[in-house]
Amino acid sequence: MISATKREGAGQKPAEAWFDPVPGTVVAEKYRVDSTLGEGGMGLVVAATHLGLEQPVAIKFLLPEAMRSKVAVDRFLREAKVAAKVKSEYVARVYDVGTLDNGVPYIVMEHLKGCDLGHLIKRDGALPVDEACEIALQSCEALAEVHTAGIVHRDLKPSNLFVTRRADGSPVAKLLDFGISKLGVGPEDGGVDPALTATTAILGSPSYMSPEQLKSTKEVDGRTDVWSLGAVLYEAVTGKPAFRGETVPQVCAMIASEDPVGPSSVRGGGVPAELERVILGCLEKNPDKRTALVDLARVLARLAPERARGSLERIEATLGASSEPRPRTTPADGTSPASPGRGRNLDLEPLPVLPLATSEGVRTESSWGHERRGRRSGGGALLFLVLTAGIVLAVGVWTGRIRVSGLRGELAGAGSAVTSAASAVSSAVSSAATSAASAVSSVATSLPELPLPSALPAFPFDEPAASGAPADEASDLPVEPPPPAHTAASNAATPPAHAVAPTPKPHPTAKPHHVKPWHRRH
Repeated sequence: MISATKREGAGQKPAEAWFDPVPGTVVAEKYRVDSTLGEGGMGLVVAATHLGLEQPVAIKFLLPEAMRSKVAVDRFLREAKVAAKVKSEYVARVYDVGTLDNGVPYIVMEHLKGCDLGHLIKRDGALPVDEACEIALQSCEALAEVHTAGIVHRDLKPSNLFVTRRADGSPVAKLLDFGISKLGVGPEDGGVDPALTATTAILGSPSYMSPEQLKSTKEVDGRTDVWSLGAVLYEAVTGKPAFRGETVPQVCAMIASEDPVGPSSVRGGGVPAELERVILGCLEKNPDKRTALVDLARVLARLAPERARGSLERIEATLGASSEPRPRTTPADGTSPASPGRGRNLDLEPLPVLPLATSEGVRTESSWGHERRGRRSGGGALLFLVLTAGIVLAVGVWTGRIRVSGLRGELAGAGSAVTSAASAVSSAVSSAATSAASAVSSVATSLPELPLPSALPAFPFDEPAASGAPADEASDLPVEPPPPAHTAASNAATPPAHAVAPTPKPHPTAKPHHVKPWHRRH
């Protein structure tokens, strides 16, 4: 229920406005309070249900102590206005803002289940490196959207990063509390900044404030958020803050003058060297030498799980930074990484590169068609010329310009000329043949005569027993004539001239072969 303010007397102070989170109370006629989620120094957060949509929401109310300061009220309403400008998956969404009848302001946000990063570190200690890098990478994407909108958060710390879980158990970081954020352009930057908080509120998170923010809260830019994110990542990896002191002034002095201890030394090993370098780069005291947000995201993308690496592309696109080539990681055993959806690694052999075929001398199915069309087009041209000549001839005969008798004479003369040319060609061919024959005869005469054997041996396959042919038929077989003179001369070197081949014994039933003498013909 809502408690109304009233005056009970002239000497009494008016009762302070406040909201009593009784379950079942309806706020703004559309939100039903279900339970209380938490209470801080400035506000109260309850779980509620949107009556029209039947969707869970979270409502944040400002406490009476904070309502005493106009600056605190302005900061509270500023948080809703700034958060509504950022459309990011990793920034808590704001659905509505308003004020109760008694003057208590409220903000309606998305209902998140989980806990903030500070509570997670306090409960579990140092996070696994890949999970810490995934949460930090999501925070980088949120800051990229915030900075592009011209906003500086100025209060980034583990308690302002809410960690919820997806259905598969992967973490999702949500950036909260834009109460002391700075708008880059607007009337708020002139004069007194209404977002400035009281001294106690500013010193509530000194371990995550950059050196330049400790000097001047107003004169800062997006690089102060990079420092804060580096301090948050340091604590997520090691389980301890980067700067630890017994008092607030001591912590501020360490931030301004001392360098933090390396994360690997605090954690006791297990921190990759490139992660340690980028964390210490974020905690660089000189803003000009500090690691850029996109460079931090690139290192985190290499160490985070594969599912989170899509954030880097969105960060680069949001900030307008050119994407760097990211080589595929190779496991330590040298095998190729497994393809998505496969449970084993496959060693793929490189495919051979085939030479490209040139167009010269190469025919394809389409080229055959072009060739046939080219041939058809050539025949068509010849047919066109013949038809044209026939038409001209017919027109000439019809008009009398060309006489048939004269045409016959010309054709007869052309025929006699062709006949004479054919006779001349025939005479030339005959004379060439005669000359060639004479040359061959002269060469054959100049060759020496070689002795030839008087008889040729009988071939084994001519025996009647082997072939089964009668003896009288074997004598009638034609005898193969000897080779020409030039062939005999080339074969004479194989057997000596004086050697006579042994004559095999004839079969008793076979008749002797009579070889007719062969005489060279000149």
